Amino acid sequence: MTRRIAGIGTLAAAILVAGASQRQSEVRLAQYGASDTPAVGRVLVASEKLGDPNFRESVVLIIRFDSEKGTLGLMINRRSKVPISRIFPDLNVVKADLVYLGGPVELATVQALLRSPSKSGDMVHILGDVYATGSKDIIEKSISAGVEPSKFHLYLGYAGWAPGQLEAEMELGAWSVLRTSPNEVFDEDPDSLWTRLSRKAESQIALKVLPNDKMIPSSH
Repeated sequence: MTRRIAGIGTLAAAILVAGASQRQSEVRLAQYGASDTPAVGRVLVASEKLGDPNFRESVVLIIRFDSEKGTLGLMINRRSKVPISRIFPDLNVVKADLVYLGGPVELATVQALLRSPSKSGDMVHILGDVYATGSKDIIEKSISAGVEPSKFHLYLGYAGWAPGQLEAEMELGAWSVLRTSPNEVFDEDPDSLWTRLSRKAESQIALKVLPNDKMIPSSH
């Protein structure tokens, strides 16, 4: 099977020109009642109302949000059973690290998230010290160097929404949006990440809905 490495232009380069459109979209989405508004570096947490099996119990890191070009993201909580060595058989891969399923779109492409103290080459900043890249050179160097899973994840495919599509799904209650951290992006227990973030999203939405005089006091 031919494996195609996604170039930086395929997934991540468009993030660089999304700033103005993103700010306009955030203003428009403020009315939706989600726990936050979508933006690069935030996560989409699938609601139980979401019927699409491709996204059931998924957590998607947004790597592009643009009202004109649409939204791109990577599911960060779905480890596959495929080792990286199967994707890159020509490399001397010592570890048995697993590839993540980034989404249902273009499963023949490869994208990586990595933690780095600074930007280098074809890397696009997402949040904190987290960068996205589709660069074959950077990905292969990271694999050959044996970068730990706490700093490097490889993804097959990605999630994509046409302009306005994600916003429409949010209006139907299919997604909650949360701010996240590098540690959550590289969570040690991705299998339980959806459950934990779903509870967090429900709590934040409840705080928005309840009027101040109806707040439930915390018990001690």
